[in-house]
Parts: sequence; C-alpha cells; structure tokens
Amino acid sequence: MPQLLLEIQNRAHPSLLKYRRVLTPNDWAALRAWFSTFKGFQLAWLLELCDYAICLKARQTGFSHTTAAVGVLWGAIHGELTTIISVGDREAKEVLTYAKRHARVLVQLGCSLARIVKENAEEIVFASGGRIMALPGTGGRGFSGNMVLDEYAYAPHAAKVWDAAAAVTTLGGRLRVVSTPNGIGNDFEQLWTGVQKGEILGYKPYLVTLDDAIAQGYPVDLAKCWTMAKGDPRIFDQWFRCKFLDNDLQYIPSDLFARRFFETVSDEGVAYGGLDIGEKRDRTTLAIVKRQGDRRTLVHIESHKLTDDDLLDRLAAKAIGTYGCQRLALDKTGLGIFPAKRMKRTYGSKVEQVDFNLTSKEDLATGLYDAVQTEELQLPRSYIFNGIDEMPALRDDVYSIRRIVTAAGNVRYDAPRTTKGHADSAWALMLALHAAGRMSRMYAALQKSTQPKAS
Repeated sequence: MPQLLLEIQNRAHPSLLKYRRVLTPNDWAALRAWFSTFKGFQLAWLLELCDYAICLKARQTGFSHTTAAVGVLWGAIHGELTTIISVGDREAKEVLTYAKRHARVLVQLGCSLARIVKENAEEIVFASGGRIMALPGTGGRGFSGNMVLDEYAYAPHAAKVWDAAAAVTTLGGRLRVVSTPNGIGNDFEQLWTGVQKGEILGYKPYLVTLDDAIAQGYPVDLAKCWTMAKGDPRIFDQWFRCKFLDNDLQYIPSDLFARRFFETVSDEGVAYGGLDIGEKRDRTTLAIVKRQGDRRTLVHIESHKLTDDDLLDRLAAKAIGTYGCQRLALDKTGLGIFPAKRMKRTYGSKVEQVDFNLTSKEDLATGLYDAVQTEELQLPRSYIFNGIDEMPALRDDVYSIRRIVTAAGNVRYDAPRTTKGHADSAWALMLALHAAGRMSRMYAALQKSTQPKAS
C-alpha cells in the first residue's frame, strides 16, 4: 500500500472518511484496494474534492490513467456525471478505454456500483446511475455535471471549451484542469500563472514533475524520455520538468524581448501609430511610438474590450490629433474594413490601411524582430491606462506570436486566440513600427550628428 495512502488514513482524510461512512463494506473494501494501486501523487489528485483544481504535470506520469480514474470515482461511487474533454477524438477514446479498465477492476474487487450497464463511443453509464462522457475538444457541445479539461494547453478550441466549462461550474459541478506545458501565452499557461501569482482565486494547484513521479516510485524510462525530447534540454524541461519555455514556434525570443524594457524612456521624436481593431472577443488596441534617429520608443498604448465606431473614431483622433502621428497604420481586415475606409476619407494620406494576409503579417512580424534584435526598440516597464498596466498584456501577446511552417511549406505568423484576445497589443505595436518605418543607418547617423549636444 502506498505510503501516502497510509498517511492519508492516519490523518483521517475527509474523502476516505466520507466513502467509508456511506459505502457498504464490500464497496468500501473494493475502493480501498483500488486506491492502493495508485502512486502517491496520483492518489492525491484522485482524492481531491474541492470545486476547482489545476494540475501542471509532466509527460509519462500516468495522468491519462488518473484522469479516467477521477471520472470513474465520481461516476460509479458518487453517481455523478463527469465530462472529460480531450484534445482530439483519439485521446477521448483512450480516456474512455482507461475508464472501462478501472471499472472492471473495481467490479472484480467487489464494487457493485462500478458495473457498467450501458456504453457507447462517447459514454459509460454505471449501475449507480453516474456517467462518464469523453469528448474531443471541438467546442459548441452542451455539457453538464463535473468537467475535466485534459491537456488543456493543447486544446484546439480553448475559448469554446472554457465557455462551456464555466457554465457547468456555475451550476455546482467540480472543475479539473490538467496539462503538460505547451509554451507561453495559451489559456492554460495564463490560468496556471494567474493562480500562482494570486491573481486568480479559488483553484487548488498541483505540480507533478517527472522527478516527483520517480521519487514516488513511478516506473519511468529516462532514456526514452530524452529520445522523445530529441536530446534537447529545453524540450525536456518543458515536457518533463513542467517549465513554461518558449514554444518551439515562438518567433520573438522571450529573453531578447525582455531586454527592451526600461524604467524611463524618451518622449522625443516623431509620432507614428498602429491600430488593431478587435472582433468579438478580441481587444481593440492603439499603440503610439516615437522615432528619433534609429530609436523607436513606445509612448502610449491602450486596449479596449468593446469596439464601436465612436471608440475607433476617438482613437484615430487621439493618434493623429493629440499625438500628431505622421502616419497611422491600421488593420482593415474583417471588422476593420469599414472604419478603415472612413478614417482614410477623414485623414487622407496619414492613414495606411493594412490588409492582414500571409505577406503583410510576415512583414510586420519580421519588422518587430528586427527592432528587438538591433536594440532599436524601447519599451516602458509599466504603462497605466484606465488604472490597468498594459505592459504585461503586450509582453504575453508578443511571446504568443508563432512562426508556423505549413504542410505545403508556406510560413505564416500568427498567435492562438485565447480568452484574452488574439495578440492584439502585439499587432498594434507591429503596425506602429511599420508606420514609423526603418530609417537608413546613414540617415540616422546624420540625424544624430546634427542634434545639439547636452551641455
């Protein structure tokens, strides 16, 4: 019997006391024997009954096995419905296969509640009346009861799945979010980071690295793990040591970008603006940079959750009227097409309409990379607008930009759409840098030489 189980029993763990009190002797004996098959870190997660819990875990630690066990425990023993959302159809079927195995073991151990009375490709129904549904994360489905989001960092439709999960939990269901890290900027990383910083309350966090699993006796082939990581220590750290590293496809390196933040920045130079117009969940963001010589400095940034014509007109007036922008580059794609035409009529050549496509996004992304790599970009460490510091969102948005090589060999630059937007602050900054242009080295040197020297 695992040491943790003995410790839990000695401390009179409330979950075990509850099961022992309400179950028949046969069902309790079966459940207790089943618990003994799990390692300590798995058992701790399995016995957790709080409303909200999140687990950052390493690969190869048996969490698909444990996730299925959670569904069986809540379905067979509690008599509840638990919906497990996996990355895809194959993963959902695998979870259901694990659940059937757990149920068979419990029945063989003498638990009548775990007998399966009905099953199909997506669902198991137990004799207790409880159910497990295992579904791919395609979004748009109706959910109820408890919810488990498995490998949430890899969810293809994270926002849709989260909308459904949030609705479920408001009706009294329990929520579990489990994943291996998958770079920076996705919904799972933002949720875990928010919980760790105390910005998101109510979640009980669990962290399980490969080292933790090995220390508790979990059988792991380390050589196989290094082979999976292709011998790359960065990938190994992310997959097996739960470190949120730059995604393999992240375009702007985090350490490089982090060096462009300063306590004080210059407010001198010619102003240029970038306006990214949000659609539905995305934010509308205005960024203003000032260029002096070869230096480009962010002097203003503001973002808004709700977009209408009045807001867009005010932002354009602020950029061109208040800040005196010589050029305002704005996204005319989708929702932006009509405001872009209206602003072009109002401000003429000072407005540049940018159609977001593969070519323009590549130009914008490479322009940002060039400004960062050549150390020509200056960013304030903090910029407060309407009581909110805009810089953390800008940092996360820039980190989320990815260089993606398609199956056809094309390269595209994009970011995952999350509940916080679609890298809107990053695109606004890129548009502003695009509007400012890149001054030739010779002309920049001449400008510097003609500037009055400080006395």
